[in-house]
Amino acid sequence: MKTVNKAAKALLLAAVLFIALLLPGTKAQAAPTDEILNFTITVDVNDDASLLMTYHIEWKVLYDNGGKEKLEWIDLGVPNKYHEDIFAITTNISRIKDNGSKLAIYLDRGYSKNEIVTFEFSMVQDHMYQIDKWVEGETVYTFTPAWFDDFSVDELVIRWNADEAGAWQPDCSQEDGYLVFRDSLSPGGRYTMSVVYANDTFGFSPDRQADGGGGSTPIIDPEPSTSDPFEIIAGIIGGIISLAVIFIPIIVVVKFFKYIFSGSGFGTETKTEKKITRTKIEYYEFCPGCGMPREEGKDNCAYCGRSMIKSKEVVEESQIEKPERYTNTGTYRYGDSPNTYIRVNVVNIPVRVPRSGGGGGTRSGGGSHHSSCASSCACASHCACASSCACACACASSGRAGCSVKDFFKESIHEGRVRIDSKRKENA
Repeated sequence: MKTVNKAAKALLLAAVLFIALLLPGTKAQAAPTDEILNFTITVDVNDDASLLMTYHIEWKVLYDNGGKEKLEWIDLGVPNKYHEDIFAITTNISRIKDNGSKLAIYLDRGYSKNEIVTFEFSMVQDHMYQIDKWVEGETVYTFTPAWFDDFSVDELVIRWNADEAGAWQPDCSQEDGYLVFRDSLSPGGRYTMSVVYANDTFGFSPDRQADGGGGSTPIIDPEPSTSDPFEIIAGIIGGIISLAVIFIPIIVVVKFFKYIFSGSGFGTETKTEKKITRTKIEYYEFCPGCGMPREEGKDNCAYCGRSMIKSKEVVEESQIEKPERYTNTGTYRYGDSPNTYIRVNVVNIPVRVPRSGGGGGTRSGGGSHHSSCASSCACASHCACASSCACACACASSGRAGCSVKDFFKESIHEGRVRIDSKRKENA
């Protein structure tokens, strides 16, 4: 009888776990501990195609547990491990430790609730581009700045030096010779931008292309178990088998009817086709209203607000030169005129096509230079970065001494990193 009771309890536990897996994932939303007021990255491309990246961050502390958990250090994700010349610009950075795809930035003191700490640092970042990624003869930089799982970024700004840039996406403004991309991010949100250059613009090298980087996952000690592990495992296995006997026939029937009524069972299948809309836009060089020159990247006059668009028409592929250059969403210069652009919008449309007779696999065409990446960067909780394609990906988290949440922010996590002492700019 005792054995039967144990088996019943194990089966009940397995059933509860199984039902929990079926229910939509929910978790308690704790109040954010911090807020990023401004996150600005200024990027200048060096002659060897590496990037000089300057980070400016305004970080507000919202919670300090009554002064017991002040903000003392910050774990910040960076694109990949290929960086050097890390330089602390502001004096409130005591030191920086390098952990490959993350930097541990130690502050000069602990910052309390409602305090704002503004700090800056710079570094030279490499392995950020892909040669012939979309179009042969062009090299593309793709950059996704650090994102924060648990709190928001009120203002994200990426300032990319516009010199020699041939195209970019998404649309942005131009200020003081820089392409300026702006956005705000909710917790877990991220933003990706790209800039395109001709292959001979900088010292692009095939062996220094982006490889996706990827962060390291901190080791967290699990909570000790109070139950017999063998008993639980046996119960779970038994429960899974029992539930599988019940649910598999139901799932098979549901899938069969879905297969039939979707039309797939009658010799068709659903795929997607790429619909490309190209709009040719010609701008006035000077505003027809007030006579002021047009600001790059803006459709309206910055002084009087009048439209700077002289003509705008949707064009077919046969109506433009080298249409293969205009196959990805973005705005691109067209021809020799400095005031003529092609704006490209790409939409994937589901279509039904006859099902092929042999096998159930899918086939992708090999004629495009575009590297497909359905999810450019995947950031697991607590800054475990991963990316399956060659995108510049980074995630970030905040550091707090004594934080009790899963003991994640233990000082032991930072041991073994290469220390980079804080430097100070010398007076000119």
